[in-house]
Amino acid sequence: MSPGHPTSRATCPFTGEQLAAVPALRPDVAIIHAQEADRDGNVQLWGIPGVQREAVLAARRSLVTVERIVERLEPKPGSVVIPAWVIDAVAEAPGGSQPSYAHGITERDNGFYRDWDAISRDREGFRAWMDEHVLRGVAA
Repeated sequence: MSPGHPTSRATCPFTGEQLAAVPALRPDVAIIHAQEADRDGNVQLWGIPGVQREAVLAARRSLVTVERIVERLEPKPGSVVIPAWVIDAVAEAPGGSQPSYAHGITERDNGFYRDWDAISRDREGFRAWMDEHVLRGVAA
């Protein structure tokens, strides 16, 4: 537990074990990337979704970027559909998963991941990378 994080103790009714309980996270905003959304704002993702659905459901607001917007979602084995009524905004952003991947649509940039270790360990190298790839054209 992190210092200052509210916790309470509970006794398990089955084993008598003392347990620690913490309140659920409730982010202000969740931003995720998925493969598709339909014109009604329903989102479908597949592959290894991690906790993207749970993040959207827990957050007060959510923004989903997608590789493409389609007329109608086609069911895929193992896919997750997040209904439009829990999403605040959907934006089409082809390639938005880079340097990671959107399963079945884009490829993972393995070279970037190899280079990132060195970039992220050096403050000046990281700042130079941010200036070139993220902040260019952004006023200070």
